[in-house]
Amino acid sequence: ISMLLVFPLAAHGGLSGLRSRYLKMHLGRSLFGLASSVTAFYAVSRLPLADFTTMSFTLPLFITLLAALTLGERGTWQRWLATLIGFAGVVVTARPGGDFQPAALVALSSAFFGGCVIMVIKKTPITESAWVMLLYSNAISCALLLLPALSVWRMPGGIELLLLVLIGVFGMISQVTFIFGMREGDASALAPFDYMRLVYAALIGWVLFAEIPDQWSLLGAAIIIGSTFYIGRHENRLVREREAVLL
Repeated sequence: ISMLLVFPLAAHGGLSGLRSRYLKMHLGRSLFGLASSVTAFYAVSRLPLADFTTMSFTLPLFITLLAALTLGERGTWQRWLATLIGFAGVVVTARPGGDFQPAALVALSSAFFGGCVIMVIKKTPITESAWVMLLYSNAISCALLLLPALSVWRMPGGIELLLLVLIGVFGMISQVTFIFGMREGDASALAPFDYMRLVYAALIGWVLFAEIPDQWSLLGAAIIIGSTFYIGRHENRLVREREAVLL
């Protein structure tokens, strides 16, 4: 569904505009994106919505680790300390000594694969159209999932079909608005808005599924959000200091 929505936007300049010299990049992004989506679908069906959303906030922490491994970005000791504190928040949320849920590890893997997607995007030249990137990602994912889906296929009913359509529509809108938002504004200034997802998730979980986050979930969320927020503010300050030196 997302592919059908993206295709006319990606092909508005003609089919020749769909050609890409970065097929390996698209394939890598699609594989990591598919792994992130599949693990997310599994985890969200077995965890309270607020807990899953909290785990997804570890994405910036994984980006810090992956950037050091793949891009050679060493970072400052403040960044690494905040990253360690963030992962301590993950331990609090997962409650390994209490009511531990293995699906929490799957949710973490979803954030890790999401970080891998960001690394691939980082290496993809900026000249590549965002619409083309979305189209290739959706097309490759559809091709890879076709046979597994057919092996368990059953025709969805009216309400199920509507929900599937909404997943496709909202998923596409989410990606598009994220891309254009990051292009129009400063990333460090926009990043804190992402934490509104936890508020939405808690409200939706409470209204639709009677899920109420416990004190450990709230404490873990506060630690993870605090650490990632600090990383964003710290990196923004470093950028401003470098700009001031250049001026």
